[in-house]
Formats: sequence, C-alpha cells, structure tokens
Amino acid sequence: MTVLAVLPTSASIAPAQSLALGRRFLLASWTSDAGVDDHEGPIKPGIDSGAIRPPFTTLTLRTEWGGRRVLAILRAPQDPATPIHFIARDRVIAELRAESGADALDPAGLLGSLDSAARLRVLRFLFDFACSTPVLRADAGFAALCRTLVLGLSPTPAPMTVRATAGGDLTLCSGLLSARFGAVTGAVVVGPGAVGPAPFGVCVGDADPRRDRAVFDLLIDRALCAPGNLLVVLGANGVACRRFPAPPAALPALTDHLAAQRDADAALRPYLLRGLARRGLSDPAAASAVGELQALAPLPRRQAADAKRPIGASLDLAVPTEDGGLFLAGWIHDPHGLAAGLTVHTPFGGERHLDRLVHRFPRADVAKLYGDTGIDRSGFVAHLPGTPEPAAALQVSAELRLASGGSIRLVPPPRPRAHADARAAVLGSLPPRFATPELLESVIAPAVAPLHAAHLATRGAPELVVFGERPAKPAVSVIIPLYRTLEFLRFQIASFATDPGMAGAELIFVLDSPEQRDEVVHLLRGFHGLYGLPMVLLVQSANFGYSAANNAGVADARAQHLLFLNSDVIPDRAGWLEPLVAALEARPGIGAPGIGAIGPKLLFDDDSLQHAGLYFERDLQGHWYNHHYFKGLPRDFAPACRARSVPGVTGACLLTTRAVYEAVGGFCEDYVIGDFEDSDLCLRIREAGLDIRYVPAVELYHLERRSIGRHQGYTRGVASEHNRWLHGRRWAAQMADLMARPWEAGDDRPAAKGRTATRKAPRAGKKQVIR
Repeated sequence: MTVLAVLPTSASIAPAQSLALGRRFLLASWTSDAGVDDHEGPIKPGIDSGAIRPPFTTLTLRTEWGGRRVLAILRAPQDPATPIHFIARDRVIAELRAESGADALDPAGLLGSLDSAARLRVLRFLFDFACSTPVLRADAGFAALCRTLVLGLSPTPAPMTVRATAGGDLTLCSGLLSARFGAVTGAVVVGPGAVGPAPFGVCVGDADPRRDRAVFDLLIDRALCAPGNLLVVLGANGVACRRFPAPPAALPALTDHLAAQRDADAALRPYLLRGLARRGLSDPAAASAVGELQALAPLPRRQAADAKRPIGASLDLAVPTEDGGLFLAGWIHDPHGLAAGLTVHTPFGGERHLDRLVHRFPRADVAKLYGDTGIDRSGFVAHLPGTPEPAAALQVSAELRLASGGSIRLVPPPRPRAHADARAAVLGSLPPRFATPELLESVIAPAVAPLHAAHLATRGAPELVVFGERPAKPAVSVIIPLYRTLEFLRFQIASFATDPGMAGAELIFVLDSPEQRDEVVHLLRGFHGLYGLPMVLLVQSANFGYSAANNAGVADARAQHLLFLNSDVIPDRAGWLEPLVAALEARPGIGAPGIGAIGPKLLFDDDSLQHAGLYFERDLQGHWYNHHYFKGLPRDFAPACRARSVPGVTGACLLTTRAVYEAVGGFCEDYVIGDFEDSDLCLRIREAGLDIRYVPAVELYHLERRSIGRHQGYTRGVASEHNRWLHGRRWAAQMADLMARPWEAGDDRPAAKGRTATRKAPRAGKKQVIR
C-alpha cells in the first residue's frame, strides 16, 4: 500500500462531508476551529492507491463564528466506499469516508454560517470551475444544484428585458446592475439540464449616479434565454442573478431597436458587432446582421471642424478591405503640433495606429475654413495593412491622440457597401496631380486591388439576348463593349448592314451598364427589324470594366478571328473587314514570325489622324505613357500611309485570333475603369514572340473617349494614374526594349491614299482606351 501522508491522530483530522456534483464530481467540505491549520498551504486530494487526477480545486472561507471552512471540488472515485484524504504539507488534514454519507451535506447548509460575501464566493467558486469543465456543465444534477444555491440566495431574481431579435437565433436582452458591482468577470446561464457561460459575455454601460444603477446588455441564443432560465453575472464585487421572462409576442429587429435608442451606450454597438461577426462564421443570418447593423444603424459622423479651436480633424473616408487592410482619407489641421497620432478602432475590436502622416496634400476647403493664406497641406491619405476580420466592416471610429494624453473622437461615414463604389471612393480621394508613384504603390494600389478583386468576384453569367438567327460558323466575331454611350449605335449598325463584307461576321454587344438593358434591347430589336442583321447582346450584372466585357464577349463568340471594336468607331467605307483579316492571315501562327494582332488607321471626325499604331514613351518624370503615331496630322500624311510593324495597336479596333488570345491569357482584368488594357494585351503578344501590324489601307473614324468621359470613377479620381503605374510596373523593361528599335521607318509600300484632309496643328496626348 502506498503511504501518502503521515496520519498523526484521528483527533487532528477533520471529518469531511460531500455533496454530489452530477455524476462525475463531488464537493467535499469540512470546518475547523479558528487558528487550526491556518498555514497548511496547498491542499491535494488522494486515496490509498494514489493521487486523484485533476481537475480539482479548493476554496477556504471564514465562518461567521470565526472558524475556517474548506471546500474542495474533485473527481468522484470509481468506488464510492473508498476513503478520500485531503493532504497539506505531507499530512492528512481532512478525510471523507463512505459512512459519512455522499449526500450528507445539505445544499442550503453548504452556505450556513457564511456571511453574504462568503456565500457569493462559494457561487463564484462553483461557476468558475464549471465554466472550465465541459463535462460538468452538461450534467443535469449539477445544474439543479446550482439552481438551488442561486435561488437560495436570491429567491425572486429580477427579470431581464427582451429587446430585439439580432439575426438568426440570437436575441438582445438587457438588465440592471448595481453601480458598485465592479468589473464583470463572467456570466453563466443556468438551465434545467445544463450550466454554461453566456456565449458573448455581457456589455455593461455607463453607471447612472443618480439611480446607482448600470444597464447591461446581453446577446444570447434564443434557446438559452428560455423562460425560467437564470443568468448569473459574476463581478469583482459580487454576484447578481436575473431570470429570463417569456418574450413579447412581437420583437423589433436589432437595427430598428438601435435606431430608436439614440442614447444607447457607445460600447453596445461594437459588442454586438463582435458577437454577430463571430457567430456569422457559421450562421449566414448572423453574418447578414453584421452588414445590416453597419448599413442601417451607422454611427453618426463626428469631426472636429471648429475654426476657433487650435486643432481640427476629419476622417472623410475609411475603407476596410477584405484582406484586412484599411484605407484612410481626411485632413488634420494642426499648426501648433498638438497631435501625436491617430488610432482607429474597427467594429470587431481591432486597433490600428497611424503615428506619422507621410502623404499630405493641400485642401482648399480646410484652408478656407481656418483662413490659412500660406501653403496648406492638411489633407492626407494612408493605408494600414492588417489581418482579415470575422466579417466585412463598413464603418470604423478613431481617436486623434494629443501629446498631452487627451484625444479627439472622429467617426467617418460608413464606407460604400458596394465594392465598386468603395473602389471609386478610394480613387477619388485625392487630386490626380498629387498621385506620386510612391503614393500609388503604398496607398492607392493596396486598397484598390482587393476592392477590385472583390467586385469582379460578384460576377455571374451575363444575360444573353439574341436577335435573329446567329451564324453557325462566322468568319469573324466582332465584340463591341457598350457603356452609357449609345448615340453612335445607329451609325455603326447601319454601316455594318450595308457592307457585304460583314455578311460572314457575328456581332456581339456586351452591355456594361445594366441599368440601360431595356433601352438597348429596344434599340437592337428595332435595328434588327430594320436591317435584318443578326446580333447578340450580353448584359453584365454590373460594370466590370473594359477587359471583363471583352473577355465575356470572347466566351460567347463562335469565330476563330476576334475583332475588338469600340462602340464609337465607324467604318469610313464598306469592305474594311476583309483587308484586316487578310493582313492577319499573311503570316498566321502562334510562333515567330507569326502575326498576333492587326490594327487599322483611325481618324478623328475632322479627318486628322487619331491612330497609326501605338508606341511607348517616357514623360519628364520618367513615367511610361502610351502614344499614337502621328496623332493630329493629316489623314494622308505619308509615313502614316505605310503598312508596317508597330509596338502595339489600340483596342478601339484590334483583330487577333482565338488561338493567340487564349495563348496570352486574354485581356488582363487588373486594370480599373478602362485604360492600358489594350497595350497590356499587345505587350503580352509581343512577349510571346509575335508581330503586331498596322494596316493603313483600312480607315475608320474614332470618336475618342466618349464613353469613359461619362464614368465618374475615371473623371473624378486617379484611376488613369493607377492604371499607368500598374502598366509601367509590369512592362517597363519590355517597353524600353521595344522602343530601342527603329519603328518609324516602315517596311512596306505606301497604302492607297484616302481623301485629303485639311491640315491642322498636331494634337499631343496620350492614348487611352475608350470606355
């Protein structure tokens, strides 16, 4: 037999009583006189065959008459007749024997001779152990014991108030606590068959000193707040018990409840968002509630814009992104250097710190507000990387930290909910002239890329509308993106209908502005009825950009030759398509020296040159831009009338083959709005070892940039600068290599002259794709 401890005399060993805690645990209790065993140290249970395995814990209390009561929770031995010793400093101080009776301890007697503070400690002792022991929480016997003890201390618990439904099976309840309750350390729900921690804890609001009360809120599963269940709140200075009543017949939605509670505590909304976001990982209804809460019950905007104060600030835009990043735009007016940094709080408890504003720029509105006559650089943009949070955040809050230790609270408006609108807001957050390469790389691009990707991820299959009978094996698929601008359709379709060379082609229009769907269907149906021309319309669910529209058109196309054509390009005369196809087929094939793409001569409406091939050139700052050869010169300018190889051609009219298109991966969809996608495609064709040719014998009019001028995301932001930066980062070396070659000389005989144009001054400017 293993000797566990020295047994001095039976008189010095306290007899212990026990109370069953469910099926697997028991509570032992013994009492000793004052001064006895006051310094025994840690107490451990054991049996004759060895130690009892954890978990076990003990609690020592003073009785009202000055004695010492010890409580111990431990696993019940397999043999109920086995005596249990309680050992401290290698000697037995108490013993529990079978003849003492496993149920000899009355639950009410457990709290006898203890004052109110000690009784609360007993409850905390039981609940703390239960919360850390899952097998005990699910024991109906233990739940019944806890209920008996709680109601013994609080026979008539105050009722909770059921406030609102909160998404899925969650409910918002509230109750009252004493202002002296202290910090809440836990909350436990006691039901008829189980005891467990409240899944989201509680949110305690500010105390009302006039009523000596503080309101607390509780987000909880509907099943846990069933009528009759008890809520036990554990605090630093006590324990409170509340009961759940029957809920009202009709409950408001959470957003409606919060909208009606204008004076709701500031901590409640973040508490609800954290709980809903955590549950939203497995419950779609709770995930939806996160977005609804932010969208329908946002925090009111808050800024410091008082010209009489020495410091002011505003967060005009805060855009959290799916990859965990956070884009900020706003202003700080701090002529006296009072600010120490900015701290941003996300709805899910995240915290970001911005200690230094690197990218500053003037804000005329702020300068006017404060009467600044010097150079104002109060505006700023910043991007703070981070890790993804449980759900999408639409609104954050912030504190402008002051060097003195104080702070100024700032609340921006909610970010646009649609990813495309949020992307446009980021791109429009600063004037284009301040978009330096460093700013684009470190601030704009890290925010735009995940927003753009998230927007593209919302795509579904476009709606297909067919007018007439589609050709089974067309020679060429003509793919024409449409965005807002429709006034040129009648001219373009009329030219196709009267051109015999278009008889073997299929027309595929891709509508990137779905709000115009009915109007476009009506127009095309009318043109089909007038001309009998077969056509296909693909209606995108949203504007996903020039590249996505072209790629969607290719996915539906049936021909092996693909012609990408802008909606504002009108042929000069019939018979234009066959020469383009013939030029492409002069050296077909994927490998060198095959031709990968062909482009024609494009004209402005005054007959001056708009495009005679595309080339690349650096500006004075060393940035790469796209340019068109001989832009603005007369239509019959001799060098523009020579067929030749060129670095690239514009996507306004670009012919290639399906084999080439698929080999290079189609149009890259990383660019936003509509810039540089065609030159990116040309550079990938060049990288594949293929040639690109300019065919001046084919002339078309191009009413340049009519569609893109209607896109606010382009006209009011840095979209073009972002695309130019992205294009240059990817292709700078290739563009430098291409432009080291002698392109302008030409290699073929002059093409047949067109009509003579009135000479005008050359037009300088960069080439960009029409959207």
